[in-house]
Amino acid sequence: MNINLDKIDFSRADPGKMREYLSNFAHYCKDAWEIANSFAIPSYFIKCKKVVFLGMGASGIVAEFLKDLLRSSTLVVECVHDYDLPNWVDKETLVIAVSHSGDTEEDLYAFVSAYQKNAKLLAITTGGKLENLCSKYRSPIIKYSFDSEPKLAFPYLFIIPSVVLKKLGYLELSKDDFDKAYGQVLAQTTKITPENHSTVNPAKDLATKIQDSLVFVISSGNLRSSGMRFAHAINEDGKSFATFNFLPEIDHNLIAGLEFPKELLEDITIIFVESKFSRPEIKKRENLTAHILSSKKISYLRINFPQAANRFSEILLSVNFIEHVGMYLGLLNQVDPVSAKIVDQFKIQLGQEGR
Repeated sequence: MNINLDKIDFSRADPGKMREYLSNFAHYCKDAWEIANSFAIPSYFIKCKKVVFLGMGASGIVAEFLKDLLRSSTLVVECVHDYDLPNWVDKETLVIAVSHSGDTEEDLYAFVSAYQKNAKLLAITTGGKLENLCSKYRSPIIKYSFDSEPKLAFPYLFIIPSVVLKKLGYLELSKDDFDKAYGQVLAQTTKITPENHSTVNPAKDLATKIQDSLVFVISSGNLRSSGMRFAHAINEDGKSFATFNFLPEIDHNLIAGLEFPKELLEDITIIFVESKFSRPEIKKRENLTAHILSSKKISYLRINFPQAANRFSEILLSVNFIEHVGMYLGLLNQVDPVSAKIVDQFKIQLGQEGR
């Protein structure tokens, strides 16, 4: 059955109200900015020379975005998506747990370990067991309120730690930078909202093009982590297969694997997520890699955000667009884009077996 995205009954097809949350993406960005700016940075944070982000899934990927933004910083940055911390974590390390629910098992284990290593601690969460640990350890916490899935809480999970890093002097992010990003996200949302017809809606158009494909996302530079988030959105929202990799890495291996199996390659669509702020060598690689795909008759698409005023806004624009594509893909596949039942069931089973 073919689904017409311009005639969707959202009350039936979108029980998790993803459309509603995405329409307020810019509002959540502004709320997160205000929450973070009202937080007073403890003086002892300033002495930290290393930062470790803890996080899993949608909460954890924000750490990768932050790591991308901090590439030019002298700060040592690590993202931990696991139970264990690096051995070098010590009293000069700031460990920031980013957990929407505050109950993520891996984060809690690592947070306790960080306390035992005398690291400086900070939690960004809505509450849960992580809040209890902060109370026990007398460590700072930045709380926000959001009553949906972690993937839709990206503005809070990303912007709050960004402001913390700005206050510590590790990230250049002015009020003007934020205001420009906020305005651009508002403008973008009007173009990709469900009310905009498919013929002039790039998010609807892209979702339609990839509906029956195996998707491979390739990203680089400032939007390296956007490629990860894109694949995850296709997985979680569309319940469809997608994976990711990065330039320049794929030019050293993947392009050699575009021969077999020929039947499978016919079903693949490669999506380039291209940053306006990539170095010239990466832009050259994007063009050459696309040329190779053309010669192999492998389907590919290229997306970018030329309106981005800065690297910060480019990330927000990419995520806003990606989440809309994921929602439309879920609607095309006639699944609830918000729900991820198999993930929830797995967590329940994991907890039961752990008892």
